[in-house]
Amino acid sequence: MGEEINADILELKPEKELNSESSMKYFWGGYQATMKKKPKLNPITMNPLDYDLIIIGTPVWAWTFSPPIRSFISMFDLSGKKVALWMCNGGEPKQAIEKFRNELKRSTIIGDISFTDPLIKSSEINREKAISWIKSLSEQFN
Repeated sequence: MGEEINADILELKPEKELNSESSMKYFWGGYQATMKKKPKLNPITMNPLDYDLIIIGTPVWAWTFSPPIRSFISMFDLSGKKVALWMCNGGEPKQAIEKFRNELKRSTIIGDISFTDPLIKSSEINREKAISWIKSLSEQFN
């Protein structure tokens, strides 16, 4: 999506990532998400408050947004900022989107979208859906 609108991209990475090779990653990831943990992030190289529109994307972990996103949201006061949200999930995203929106209730949410198993199911359809969505957001600011 970022390439479509020539957006600056900030990848949020925790200083201590979960071991993707371990079968315990789902347990620890779900625990962190459920307990609303805020892992320390690698240095952030740009100030999101300098932007007119902030687009935040996350996988769904335990029916909510990921812990690195929780860390990011706690670091920056996005009150009054225009924000768009996208999520990738393996099931029904409604509960996760509601939690995401609630966490950003002082922001102006201009849109949200979710993609179910985007790399496994209908990847081309999901790609077109993402491009269409991001272009429609971008047109609001041009």
